[in-house]
Amino acid sequence: MRPEYCARIGQQRQSGIALLAMLTLLTLWGLYLFIGQLSALQLKMAGERNAEAALTEAKHALIGRAATDQNRPGSLPCPAIDETGVSPLLIGNQCPSYIGRLPWKTLRVSDLRDQSGERLWYALAPALRDDDSAQPINSQTLPELTLDGKSGIAAIVFSPGVPLSVHNGRPSNSVADYLDGSNNDGDYAFVSGPLSPTFNDRVLSISCGDLFRAVNQRVLGEVRGPADNPVGPPTYALRRYHAEHATFPWADKDGDGFGDVDTTVGKLPNNDLVLPNSLAWLGTNGWLPLITYQRLSPNSARVGIVGSSNTLNVLPCPGSPCP
Repeated sequence: MRPEYCARIGQQRQSGIALLAMLTLLTLWGLYLFIGQLSALQLKMAGERNAEAALTEAKHALIGRAATDQNRPGSLPCPAIDETGVSPLLIGNQCPSYIGRLPWKTLRVSDLRDQSGERLWYALAPALRDDDSAQPINSQTLPELTLDGKSGIAAIVFSPGVPLSVHNGRPSNSVADYLDGSNNDGDYAFVSGPLSPTFNDRVLSISCGDLFRAVNQRVLGEVRGPADNPVGPPTYALRRYHAEHATFPWADKDGDGFGDVDTTVGKLPNNDLVLPNSLAWLGTNGWLPLITYQRLSPNSARVGIVGSSNTLNVLPCPGSPCP
């Protein structure tokens, strides 16, 4: 074989190896870029999930607080005015502000943060503030907040996200340094929308339906009577009436609070029931006229709320545990 031919073969092999090495490097570089983009996307999606989880936890905490309040179920705490997470005292009979930080410490939840590490914000309808002056608070209460033009909003929680170009004052307690557009203008009309260079608020609303779906069940449970009787017969409401009379009462057909003989469908005969002082809020907040009542049989009844699909079947409770 001639030397020059062997030389050409060697050069071609070296060129092929170099080309293969170059292709390998390009492939690895492309894979590196792809993995980097994928990781960034995964981080972004994880951050969004964290923000959504924080907003959802805040919503559930607020609804739980409204449903379990001892004085006026359906009311909500004032927004915190700083990062302590404590709901402030009222000034006169009004919250110091109806938009502020989520009062996470008052709600007994963790210090909730969004994907950027910012604490959540919270707007409250003044009609649902936790004060005597707001009464009656019940499922017919009309809150002032709107979201994207939709009324019937009891409260809104916000994830403020990273600061935009107009947010120059962080850290602060000014809503204008955290929320965007008409969400920081001081009125009761709020907006949501796609994220953009000028708007990155994530918004989760609590409608009246969301709030009072839970509160209604609390109300119905109270007029039913105790859920359990560890010692002795039931001590109040419909279950006490049955324990004392061996039957549930007739319904109230004329609105005077007393049962009318042979009336099976009407209003709750609340004046025939023993209700403890701890349930005085049923009267002061206008719940009693909203409770519907059916005497299904001497040993079964059903209660409901006007304008709601919430109902609760009531059975006697002769001893613990109750059915």
